[in-house]
Amino acid sequence: MRVLTGLLALITTLAAVTACGDDTPPPLLISSSDQPEMRAAAALYAVALTRAGIPATTDGAPVDPDTELLEALATGRADLFPAFTGQLLEQLSATPQALGGEELQAEVARSLPQGVAVGDPTGVSDRPQLLMSAELRERYGVDNLVQCSAVPAGLPLVVTGAGAAAPSPADLAAFADCRPGPVEHVRDKRALLERVATGQALGVLPALQVASLGDLGQVRTIPADGAPRAQDLVPVYRSAALNRSALKQLSRIAGELSTADLAELGARVAAGEDPRDVAADWLSGRH
Repeated sequence: MRVLTGLLALITTLAAVTACGDDTPPPLLISSSDQPEMRAAAALYAVALTRAGIPATTDGAPVDPDTELLEALATGRADLFPAFTGQLLEQLSATPQALGGEELQAEVARSLPQGVAVGDPTGVSDRPQLLMSAELRERYGVDNLVQCSAVPAGLPLVVTGAGAAAPSPADLAAFADCRPGPVEHVRDKRALLERVATGQALGVLPALQVASLGDLGQVRTIPADGAPRAQDLVPVYRSAALNRSALKQLSRIAGELSTADLAELGARVAAGEDPRDVAADWLSGRH
């Protein structure tokens, strides 16, 4: 009887331990689009949270087109994903108004579904930038987008990509002061740079792609003075999934990550490196 009593006590203890183990929440699932930079950003969030004692993973989280990521949050297939504010607002609103700053952040927050929130913006921008040859800029004294009207009208506006990867009509319309000619598509950003360097065309590239080019040679970027709509990287998350400690970790990344940083991390991911290894390297250099 004494042995039987001891066995029953042991079974009860094991059952209690197992029950406690079953109550352990699963790791946060962090998703992203399939762009190398966004996969790197998702890995940054996952590694930073895990190091802070908040288990998080990108394994098993869907890698979806931007239009499906909000649905992934709503259905519980993901808890968090990185996004750019301008793109996010354009998905959420048929008539987006704000172009940048706190106004854009507030309009995004108002437009999100119930139970979904947006965190602090990082120092990463993917706002489209105008590229012009150094010779044209100096000859016509172009220091900002408004002064672009001094450049002869009709120069082609060179872009890369097609379909969803190409700049939107609204993005291109923001450069109307330059009085550009037809839109011209080239195979990649290096080809665009070479075309613009001739002084016979203007170019438009997102800021992350400009940062990834490094030395622009005889090409210069022209400040856009608030247009087109800002594209600041932010974390989008299920409000119930993240506690105060998790949000603090995301804010630390927001205060340190730059456009040049993410461009470099994205290039490494595009070259075949594991996003989590890339993220761990970056975090180890700062914390």
